[in-house]
Amino acid sequence: KKKLDNLDILYSLHGVNQRLNRIIQDPNFTSRLTFINWSLDNFIDVLSCNTILNRFCFQILHAIHNKIKWLDLESSTMKRVLRAAHYPNLDSLALYNIDEETIQCLFTDETLSFGIIKNQITTLLITINKNDDCGDMLLAVVNIYDYIFSVFTRLIVVALYESSYKNCVRLNFSDSLHPNIPSSTLLKLNVKVQHFNDCLYLFDGRFNQLRTFYVDLVCIRGLYGRRPHVITNQVIYQI
Repeated sequence: KKKLDNLDILYSLHGVNQRLNRIIQDPNFTSRLTFINWSLDNFIDVLSCNTILNRFCFQILHAIHNKIKWLDLESSTMKRVLRAAHYPNLDSLALYNIDEETIQCLFTDETLSFGIIKNQITTLLITINKNDDCGDMLLAVVNIYDYIFSVFTRLIVVALYESSYKNCVRLNFSDSLHPNIPSSTLLKLNVKVQHFNDCLYLFDGRFNQLRTFYVDLVCIRGLYGRRPHVITNQVIYQI
């Protein structure tokens, strides 16, 4: 037997009668809406059916818009869902199957970037489509980080993962790939880096409020065997 999730309940019961409408507006059903399913090694958009997507965007989301605090969205429909209603209490986003093009398209939408994204979102989780070309993947990750910290100005928690959802995507602070990712609000960061030296760049003062730091090192090497880069404005944290 299939267990109904909150989306199934909302889709099936919304509009049946006033009593059911009141019941399904309970925070247990509406505070977090997950519009993706995990299938083998990737994420599937549950709104891929236009009938379901239209009903949520034209009816259901409008009815519960002020109850929603967290949205899990797939890249192909995320923009439409975010524009479907005004979400005054939305502060957390999880975006799946993201690449550089889709994130840029989202962030260049003035309605979203100067509204929800800029002023409300404090928690951001992104899974990035895996690219078999290592160089292209590294560049895409750097650019996505740059987009994130230039547009989301109130972030407290950030985590980026590969689309397999098993590992954080790798961040590299080489001379050719040097992301500009300062934030005066970030408290928690979950990141994967290439070398130990890359960790040091994250402690140069760019995250001056950081309290929790999860790091996954690809290579346990850094200060050994080569001269480290000079890092200016380095700050010492106790973690």
